Amino acid sequence: MDQQLDLVYQDNLKLSRLEYQAGHLFLRSQPRFLGLVLGNACNIYCPHCYQSKNNDNLLKPPELARELRREFSAFYPYLANLGVQGGEALAYSGFQDLLDDVALAASRPILEVTTNATLLDEAWAERIVRLPFRNLTVSIDGGTPATYARLRQGADLPQVLANIGRVQRWKEKLGSEYPHLTSFYVVMRSNFREIPRYLELMHEAGVPEVAFQTMEANHHNTSREPSLVQDEAIASEAEIRELHALLVGVMPSARRAFRQIRTSGFTSLFETCGLDHSFLHEAGEGLYPNSEDLVSVDSPPEHLCPNPWTTMFVAENGDVHLCFLAEPVGNLYDMPLAAIWNSPNAMAKRSRMISGRYTESGCNPLWCGWRDGKKMPEPAGGIAPLREEMKGLLARAAKLAPLVQIGGEPSPVGAVRRKIAEAERSARELGVMFQQLCETNQAIHERGQQYIDHLQRELAELRK
Repeated sequence: MDQQLDLVYQDNLKLSRLEYQAGHLFLRSQPRFLGLVLGNACNIYCPHCYQSKNNDNLLKPPELARELRREFSAFYPYLANLGVQGGEALAYSGFQDLLDDVALAASRPILEVTTNATLLDEAWAERIVRLPFRNLTVSIDGGTPATYARLRQGADLPQVLANIGRVQRWKEKLGSEYPHLTSFYVVMRSNFREIPRYLELMHEAGVPEVAFQTMEANHHNTSREPSLVQDEAIASEAEIRELHALLVGVMPSARRAFRQIRTSGFTSLFETCGLDHSFLHEAGEGLYPNSEDLVSVDSPPEHLCPNPWTTMFVAENGDVHLCFLAEPVGNLYDMPLAAIWNSPNAMAKRSRMISGRYTESGCNPLWCGWRDGKKMPEPAGGIAPLREEMKGLLARAAKLAPLVQIGGEPSPVGAVRRKIAEAERSARELGVMFQQLCETNQAIHERGQQYIDHLQRELAELRK
């Protein structure tokens, strides 16, 4: 069974690459990366957190959670990574059940978790290494304890670094290369000058990969923090140039010290001041999960963003995205996750991106507006060889037994979907009735106006 699972996984990677290179809209390959936002509850408070804080949770109620976990698990054999985050993922009781699902469905490490690491005690550290998790990403938005404590209220930087040390000790004790450790840093006005110190801390902690992203301001965090944009958005030319100079100075030595440095949002920011951004390699080393065989630092800057061919991201309210920075293409409470992957909205997004209309496709202009107008280049050597290789992969896949058996038992999620469909149908019917009422009222109004006009004409005749 393990050999069959590995063959399915490897073939899916190859098919995904071929379909991406050929610019297919309907995909026979499955996502390489599935991201799950379990909820938005958290044990600390970050003023810049872009999530709503309404306690949406994919794992509640339990009967719905079981059905959703079942849908999620159908993708596990194909995944390179299952990315899980919150809120704070380690705080959710249902996360333990999801870990058990992963252990049963995939024989290789696929799980990666983004965490604030405040709850990463000895028991969690041991389980993370023993399962093992594939990646562990720790969010750290400051290079000094004071800045960190202000941006991540309720957390302590020295303690978080000590918790990372727990994982390192368990890796050493069990002789495991997993999990791979990474760190994520949201860049703001109050912390960008601490990037050099942050890099020093990560190097000292043995974290070999880091990622930087500019801050997202939306109605969720600005409603909680009305002065957030004024306080934390890097917008003035002076600060943009200062940030640019800092990164130009620090990147050469940082790239020698770290295995990988990913960035997102800086290309658009630096273009506003006409500053060079090629040194960041954002086109090839941006936030593209599991796409190393599709894009690289040597890829042309006009290469097609791979995320909608490789990635599916589920938010805590059920919205499904083909990139965590893009608008949703569906909701898993409306239709099954597998159907959303090739839904009309998903295929339309891929089509618009191929033709260079990224913003129109729902991509975020702050991070991806620089791609607008960059059409998909023609595949080297044409698509005929790609088609032949696809035929072989599809023929082999047809001979394999289904990996996930879907039973016929009633599904609570199905009941939710039926209720939503009924509500939408009722809304459409009410809309039609309202339209008919408006048309009837308009006709009555017009006939009444005609009668008034007639009376006014008669009155005018009588006055002559």
